[in-house]
Amino acid sequence: MIKELKDGYYLSAYVEIDPLGNIYKIAHRHDQSIALWHVKHREVKLIHYWELERLSGSKKHQYCFFSKEQFDKVVDELLSTYDLTLKDIVEIFGTPELGDRDTYMSIECYPEFSYHSMCHLASCVFMNTEIFHNEKILAFSVDGGSDIVSDTIAYKRFPFIGCFSDYKNDIFELESVCSPAILWDYMSSYYTMREGSLMALASASKSVAYYTMEDILLHSNVNVSGEVYDKINNLLEFVDNLTQEDAGTKFNYFDERFSERENKISMIMKIIEDLSKRIMEHNIELFIEKYDIDTKEFYLAVAGGFALNCPCNTYLMNKYDFKGFVAPPCVSDSGMALGIGLYVFYDRLGGDFHFQLEDAYWGDRSDFESFEIDNYSQYIKSMSDFNPKQAAMDIMEFPIIWIENGAEIGPRALGSRSLLGDPRKMKTKDELNHIKKRQWWRPVAPIILKDNIKDWFEDQYESPFMLHASKIRQEKIDEIVAIVHENGTARLQSIDESTRQKKIYQVLKNFYEITKVPIICNTSLNDKGEPIINNIEQAINFALRKKIYVMYIDGKRIELMNHENYGIKTPLKRDVTLYMWKNKEEYRKFVKDYNPYDISLRAIFYYIHTKVNDIQLLQDKRECKRLEIKSQMFFNTLSPFMKADLKKAFKDNNYYKELEEELGL
Repeated sequence: MIKELKDGYYLSAYVEIDPLGNIYKIAHRHDQSIALWHVKHREVKLIHYWELERLSGSKKHQYCFFSKEQFDKVVDELLSTYDLTLKDIVEIFGTPELGDRDTYMSIECYPEFSYHSMCHLASCVFMNTEIFHNEKILAFSVDGGSDIVSDTIAYKRFPFIGCFSDYKNDIFELESVCSPAILWDYMSSYYTMREGSLMALASASKSVAYYTMEDILLHSNVNVSGEVYDKINNLLEFVDNLTQEDAGTKFNYFDERFSERENKISMIMKIIEDLSKRIMEHNIELFIEKYDIDTKEFYLAVAGGFALNCPCNTYLMNKYDFKGFVAPPCVSDSGMALGIGLYVFYDRLGGDFHFQLEDAYWGDRSDFESFEIDNYSQYIKSMSDFNPKQAAMDIMEFPIIWIENGAEIGPRALGSRSLLGDPRKMKTKDELNHIKKRQWWRPVAPIILKDNIKDWFEDQYESPFMLHASKIRQEKIDEIVAIVHENGTARLQSIDESTRQKKIYQVLKNFYEITKVPIICNTSLNDKGEPIINNIEQAINFALRKKIYVMYIDGKRIELMNHENYGIKTPLKRDVTLYMWKNKEEYRKFVKDYNPYDISLRAIFYYIHTKVNDIQLLQDKRECKRLEIKSQMFFNTLSPFMKADLKKAFKDNNYYKELEEELGL
């Protein structure tokens, strides 16, 4: 068993390899990612971070590689950017088919906690070793549950972790905690809406239900009592049955700007948001009571999908007066490759290593010099060099496309693959939501100069990765109407002159000089249902389809024309495909070879989600019948929350939908 750490290049891969999963577009892991690292004398550096959804075009990328050989081929192509191949990689962590799991999992150190959750924890606790080595940290790994690709008995371990870290005093204490993310996952499935949309709708409508919700403390998404499910059902039933006649007694009123359904969802999600805050308070109070800590001396660190809940992050920072906030931009499962790597480095080096995730810009870069811009000459009115004042004035006219440096990691645009607009006009919000085919009430985020936060927001701490919803000063609200949530907050990103995004910083400075507003609107550069755009060609396609006239690519200003002549109506196909077939006939042959007895999609889901990993079993008719029976028994024993999660995964199976469309299945 390898426990040393040689100097050299390493990969951490949060991926899945399964031929049946590849054929049917089903996977256990979502938001898959790969990280390239370099280690030298305990100095750890992140070289590149690939989120596979950006390469494949499938939102959340819940899709298996067919084989290790296919993985090797794809990754060798990615590594070629650095003149590397897999032969140059010392080890690959995170996926059992790619390396010995015993060398990277360290289950014996913390056997009661799932590997998945430990990796989330590592992604925040060790993302800045200067803080890890010199400060006290109270950290939480809180998401919807653990994958079992590497840790096949994760369901027997605690899936949510709280951590008290004080490196100077050799303290690293772990506790099982509760995760509010389970509730959000369930509501997302119930309403068939993304968690982010539910969060936005909660604050958008003014409708409020008069309902007292008991605390729900969930230490697991697997073993959940019927009493918990009853509490949720009672809430849903209460709100679903509200009518206009109940206004003033059971709820305040229906907000006329929204449909009745939207108002009811907003009522529910306000209660879930409040319940979520109480759950996190419970987690923090557990550590305060058990370890007699003073939160003013601690950094709050959070990872896992729930860390995207900006209102809760800000609420906890303010209530407990934490010293600072630590979380990577990729707090969801998109950050698992980050956590997998950092967990290994922590384990192998006993915590004695140096690493700092300075910013979010570790994705693919766009090389304008090598881009064949002449292919789009009929659509280009003019091209000119960067002028920050001109860019600021462009933003004042109409939203612009902005590409600078490497793509952001994580689900939020942070000024590298962005649409930028003028925050002073409500029209900007409407234009951006129209461009992206979003509901009119969806909020738009601000980028602000860090030095001006105190003048515009009541909360004084910085927010480099857009993980806080800060209260806007009352006297400033009318000046930045496009970014204001109904509750007077905004999900801000702060930048200063130290940023790698030098050009957007200059634009923001010039916008401030012209308008006296140190803020611009920022939303992600992608169409509805599409991952954030990854390269120049995809951005031009977006601009021409959406009738956007100005785009900036690493500072180069491009003004477009003749949009009506552009015949493509959909986003471009991305660069990486995991299809093993070229046509319908080849696909059907794969199905016949790997599923000769035509087991059901339910049984296939069971095969993938319980990691049966025995492709020969499917060649035996009797075993296939047993698989059908086992899958039915499995689904019958799941908690309502697990059923909701699988139901959501099945509905989100975009690749299978694409397959049906492409091959007419």
